[in-house]
Amino acid sequence: MILDFPTIGEPHYAQAMPAELIKDKQVKIYKIDDNNHPYVTKGEKEARVIREGNKVHVYMTSIRSHFAPDNIEGVKMGDEVYFHVTNLEQDWDVPHGFAIKGAANSELLIMPGETSTLKWVPNRVGIVPIYCTDFCSALHQEMQGYVRVSPAGSTVPIKFSLGESAPVAAE
Repeated sequence: MILDFPTIGEPHYAQAMPAELIKDKQVKIYKIDDNNHPYVTKGEKEARVIREGNKVHVYMTSIRSHFAPDNIEGVKMGDEVYFHVTNLEQDWDVPHGFAIKGAANSELLIMPGETSTLKWVPNRVGIVPIYCTDFCSALHQEMQGYVRVSPAGSTVPIKFSLGESAPVAAE
């Protein structure tokens, strides 16, 4: 046990140990091919948005300095949106965060090579920003995008893009 106190960072409860106990167990390269998460996206070309009834699955990647996709349309009020974010970084010290402005839940912290899922239920119609919450590089502020939420019953199709191109997703 390294810490048995309920707060993080209390220096009076710090413990020390020889580096030999952990140095051979650390991982510095995270192989994307070893990621067996059921919702992994192993490259930007696999990024997509799929509607299954009122569930929307966003298969997203994060890498310095963008998300793919970074613009999503066709989400409706009442949908359950699952952001499955895969961090494509291979360096051990480049985690990415993911959050939705105004969401009632917390953020994700996705370590290199890892996939994490955040469930979001939109609570208003409009344009909602998504963004990285963990400083990753000089272009960290570029890691953002938008989700357009339409009224329930809307016929706006699911579409997504990275930058300017906007291919239509399969329903």
